[in-house]
Amino acid sequence: MSHTLVGRDAELAAIRGFLDRPVTAARAIVIDGGAGIGKSTLWQVGVAEAQARFDTVLTSRPAQVELGLPYVVLGDLFGDVGSHVVAGLTPPRRRAFDAALLLAGDEGPAIDPRALGAALLDVLTALASDGPLVLAIDDDQWADASSIASLSFALRRLRGEPILMLLARRDQPGQAGLEAILDPPDVERLRVGPLSLGGLEALIQARLGISLPRPALLRVHEASGGNPLFAIEVARSQSKETLIDPLSPLQVPADLERLIGARYAGLPRETRDALLVAAAHGRPPVALLEELGVLPALEPALAAGVVERSNDVLRFSHPLLASVLYQGTSGGGRRAAHRRLAERLQDPVHRARHLALGTDHPDDAVAAELETSAGLARRRGAPIAAAELAELAERLTPDGDLDARQRRGMLAARAHLAAGAGDRAKAIAEARLATAAGPEARSEALILLAELETPPAAVALLEEALAGVAAAPRLAAEIHGLLADIGRFAHGRDWADQHARQALRLAEAVHDDRLRAGALSIAAVLRFERLEPGALELAQEAYRLSVGIDEPRTLRQARWAVGHLLTWMHRTDEARAWLERAIDEVADGDELSRSELLWYLSLVELWAGRWDRARAHAEAFMSTVAHYGVERSADHFAIGLIALHQGQLDIAREHARRSLEVSEHLLQSAGLELLGLAELWEGRPEAALSYFEKAADLDRERGLADPGQAIWWVDHVEALLQLGRIDEAETLVDDWEDKARRVGRDWALAQALRARGLVAAARGDLDDANRLLDGAIDAHARVGDLFGRARALLALGGVRLRQRRKRLAREAFEAALETFEALGAATWVARTRGELGRLGGRRRMDDLSPSERRVAELVAVGRTNREVAAALFLSERTVAGHLTRVYEKLGIRSRTELARHLVPADPDAATRNIQTS
Repeated sequence: MSHTLVGRDAELAAIRGFLDRPVTAARAIVIDGGAGIGKSTLWQVGVAEAQARFDTVLTSRPAQVELGLPYVVLGDLFGDVGSHVVAGLTPPRRRAFDAALLLAGDEGPAIDPRALGAALLDVLTALASDGPLVLAIDDDQWADASSIASLSFALRRLRGEPILMLLARRDQPGQAGLEAILDPPDVERLRVGPLSLGGLEALIQARLGISLPRPALLRVHEASGGNPLFAIEVARSQSKETLIDPLSPLQVPADLERLIGARYAGLPRETRDALLVAAAHGRPPVALLEELGVLPALEPALAAGVVERSNDVLRFSHPLLASVLYQGTSGGGRRAAHRRLAERLQDPVHRARHLALGTDHPDDAVAAELETSAGLARRRGAPIAAAELAELAERLTPDGDLDARQRRGMLAARAHLAAGAGDRAKAIAEARLATAAGPEARSEALILLAELETPPAAVALLEEALAGVAAAPRLAAEIHGLLADIGRFAHGRDWADQHARQALRLAEAVHDDRLRAGALSIAAVLRFERLEPGALELAQEAYRLSVGIDEPRTLRQARWAVGHLLTWMHRTDEARAWLERAIDEVADGDELSRSELLWYLSLVELWAGRWDRARAHAEAFMSTVAHYGVERSADHFAIGLIALHQGQLDIAREHARRSLEVSEHLLQSAGLELLGLAELWEGRPEAALSYFEKAADLDRERGLADPGQAIWWVDHVEALLQLGRIDEAETLVDDWEDKARRVGRDWALAQALRARGLVAAARGDLDDANRLLDGAIDAHARVGDLFGRARALLALGGVRLRQRRKRLAREAFEAALETFEALGAATWVARTRGELGRLGGRRRMDDLSPSERRVAELVAVGRTNREVAAALFLSERTVAGHLTRVYEKLGIRSRTELARHLVPADPDAATRNIQTS
């Protein structure tokens, strides 16, 4: 290809420099310039250079007419990816990947389009695991939106994988492509300008085999503006006499369309007609052209280099050739070409699109087919294509059919919403709202708009929707259910409960099990949180109904309700069994639902003391959240709480702050609780109390009363006690213990017993404290709360130490320490070792490694770190590290404490022991 790069030495050097620099993360180079300036040629050479350097180079060259087709670019890039790469995809991601590349059948359950982004992330990561991966797209201004959205989703979530993007783009101010997901320093822009006079001369000679006289060359250069494509076409179109005679005017088309159109001038009429069919399709398979009977007519175009045949697909040699031909044809001619294609295409989505483009007037049959195909596109995981088809269906709906126009418009809006285009969905919903033919149609638009708003704004829209559906009980039941679900975060549980009850009454009145199951699910959650009996039974009934009707959205809600209740009731074994079974049920079809269940399972394993499993589940949940681009306040609670328990307080604070950043007012308690726990566990009760009081105020405002969900309330008691506010602490214990007894929460009752022991100790009633804490230890053990039991043991050790019962205190502290160490509760391990340090005497030397013991013994007799290092042939840094761990394990803070507790009777014994060991 060297002859095609004449006059482009600087640009080629820039591309080579981009490819030669170390690839430590994603980077991009964007080759941009005007139409015909040489971007594609430079891009092709860049691809060849990349192939010479790297093992994996994926390419795509989309065309303008393909803009409306879903996942064309993905098909180009990943169509030939080996089976070993996609074999590791989870079932939902594999299904989404196959659907996007048209490798799966038309039927099957709906696939969340976000699963495709997650699948692409997995594929990109796998391809880049053995070395840099190159993604090369020419004329990316024609790349279909579905592909760009999915690729951007995946690329945005890379974690340092070595990926290079080689992009060529026609000048379009303000337009960005895949490079938009990168930081500006990681994007290079190569502006392709006009060729120099010398470069243009060499290009014409190489491409046309002619050498122009100097005056003719100047004229061609001036007429083309140095644009290589224009220059070649101008030079090609001139007669020999025109080129020789400087007084003869050049035959230069007025604009690009006319210039490119000259390429077709010598082609037969039937060839141009056949080319129009090819342009309308974009890249038609040769077999399709044979079936249409136009392949023989394309031979002159092949000979002239207008089109080329590659891998049994016909492509225009430059996208401009197809665009100019298509745009230069009359509307009637274009529609005829699309109708010819529609008659032969088998794929229903492609057929429907061409059928629509071949129709210039409202046609209910065509609109109905488009509506059906839009649904199919959604099932294939192509919501962008579905939205386009649905919008075409709406436009082709006869004016008199207001119901169909409304339905198809709402279908388009929901497809846009599924694709993440909330602004477009909102615009369509608002347009449908403005033209709604009746109150029910208006209410449907308001319901969709509510999904795009914060809870307070959503409630206002739903209340407006409700006002217009008095004669439509099914729709009213659905709205009441939504008000109950969303409204509990805006107006609290009591307000929401009224709507839940009305939703249930209406559902039962119309004998609709789907609506009844949905109403029961939210009613169960509200009943649970309001401390009313029978909540779990309601949730289980909702699940039974949902299984019977097999409606995915309702089934998901009911499944969630049961898991939610079992988790927060701390019925650990039941909750684990339910959640694990539910995860197995949804594993093949709904990755987001599966991840939501993992969030609950992570809490269950935390309660059960299996903290490593809990963290693995929480991290899997967060990974899916990151893949899918959804984030809610509660998402950060489980991972933050687990980090807190494992002593990673800074990580817990990060999640708490992020939770607050994405929270609405009434949803901020989760972040406040985490911050309060972190402050208390680091010994700052006053700061902790400030967070706990704010969280308690929010929970009261929301109507949240269940003691199982307020897992921080005992710490709230401790903060009050540490600040000397004993009466307030006791009042708090009374309140929560009463709630726990009312609903039979054994887990919370064990906490209440521990809290009463703490209050008794604070009042100086040590015998009563001893009795209460001893009972709390047994109560925590009965409910399987290992962490709570260890905290009760720690408190009991403190009481016994105050009673001067040192042996019993040590037993309690050591039992607590054993559990804290087994759990991995780093903060509590350090605290317990500190308590052991208060006992004095020789402590826990068995915890020290031989090296740590030798360092400790020398430091205890007064050796400096340098002297210890010299004696043991270690570096001073290593000695300091050993000493830090000795302090931590023995619960001490200074060399003085170490000397007091470890100095031997014979001070020289330590040195002799070291020398002989």
